[in-house]
Amino acid sequence: MTAPVIHIEGMDLAGKTTARNRLAKQLGGWKFRSNKLCDNNPVFDLADKIRRCDGLDGTSLGHLFVAAIGMDLRSYIRDNQPLIQDSTILLRSLAYHRVNKTPGVVEALERMLPDHPRFTVSVVLTASLEARRQRLQMRRSRSPDEVAPDDLLVEREPAKFIAMERELIGLAECHFSAQVIDTSEMCEAEVTQRMIDCSNLNVLQSAVRSKT
Repeated sequence: MTAPVIHIEGMDLAGKTTARNRLAKQLGGWKFRSNKLCDNNPVFDLADKIRRCDGLDGTSLGHLFVAAIGMDLRSYIRDNQPLIQDSTILLRSLAYHRVNKTPGVVEALERMLPDHPRFTVSVVLTASLEARRQRLQMRRSRSPDEVAPDDLLVEREPAKFIAMERELIGLAECHFSAQVIDTSEMCEAEVTQRMIDCSNLNVLQSAVRSKT
């Protein structure tokens, strides 16, 4: 039996990072990784750095992320340690570029879908716009340095944000058999428990313990 991988996807302010941290603490001994499929991907590191400072136009940056995903796929090896995968470059990028209709990039990303690894469990977290705006206000008041430019899309361009989320959910359901969890009315503990309940994570954890 290979080590299980739990994949958590979702747009900004859905509670993904908090759920990942609580889940990792509750399960114990699980490694977690964000975006990249491998620990060392300098192409992604460069692309993400440029993205954060708006250093390239959308098409050029999109092709740079295509190169980053290509490196991910070539370097990916299934770990022997159970893993929580927080987001994937491919699904987030494809949702973004489909909505923005970036020429050439969408087609390149879609060609990569069949070669992308699938996970033991995939979950997509979502939330209403109202819940996300409330969470954004809380983040501004509690940790203003943690408010990223991507978080502001829910206020500045809500229609685009919703369109991107629909694409992301559709991709995750179609290609990763993901289960969707709406966190709008849930506290942090409820989100974690719902993930455990709907994904049979207790069974996975027992299987991991039986191997050690």
